[in-house]
Amino acid sequence: MQSDNRYAIAVFGIPEFERELVERILSLSESREHVYRIVEQAQDHTAEIALVDPSDADATSRFEGIRAQRQDFPLVVIADGHKSESDYWVKRPFTTTRMLGALDKLVEDRLRGANRTQQEVPALKAESTPATPAVTAGTYKALVVDKSLPARKQVSVALRRAGITAEFAEDGESALELIEAKNYDILFLEVVLPGKDGYEVCKAVKRDKQKNHIPVVMLTGKSSSLDKAKGKMSGCDAYLTKPVSLKEFNQTLSKWLNLPLSTESAVDMS
Repeated sequence: MQSDNRYAIAVFGIPEFERELVERILSLSESREHVYRIVEQAQDHTAEIALVDPSDADATSRFEGIRAQRQDFPLVVIADGHKSESDYWVKRPFTTTRMLGALDKLVEDRLRGANRTQQEVPALKAESTPATPAVTAGTYKALVVDKSLPARKQVSVALRRAGITAEFAEDGESALELIEAKNYDILFLEVVLPGKDGYEVCKAVKRDKQKNHIPVVMLTGKSSSLDKAKGKMSGCDAYLTKPVSLKEFNQTLSKWLNLPLSTESAVDMS
């Protein structure tokens, strides 16, 4: 069963640069009544809402193929500078108000209060489909704490491919504020941080009776025996040394979140 206020969205026909913009817009919904997250293409058949650009014939055909296998697949149409005949549409350029307004209208009209059991629809076959977990995007939420923007992006991509939503912090103090205010299923923590370091953050989490159940994964370039011992003493549940292979990363997710993830990959996350 889907979480009451979270909605998985499949995107059809949006180029990568626009997809990143849409993802940033949807990330702002975390503090709103309805929360939206994009699923990976291999999981499109599990989504509750489709975001479709009808100008892309191949993407539209793929959407129609999935819709033909299920009772309903409500969609928001992308319109280029003009009003669409659809009841639910958003025009370019995308803005937060336009995008979230269109999605909210669809949810209020079509999905709110409905029986939202995950769709049992077989995925369409593809010649090359990345391995993905058999869970709905947004089921789990991670906090990634790292001062490096490239590192945060790399972890974000790996989590997104696993269907896991992510939030981010750049320093220990901000991380502790987020952990106190929100609920996370797993924490990825760099050791070297401005202010409180990763060890201090981990100790604080493990001392908190309401938060100490959260698995803490140290993700760091420090690989000495002493560093690993300090991580263990701080209470961390796993210690991954950069560069981390995607195989090792997914094995950690599988262990602590019980996800049936593929562990076959040669890609490294530095």
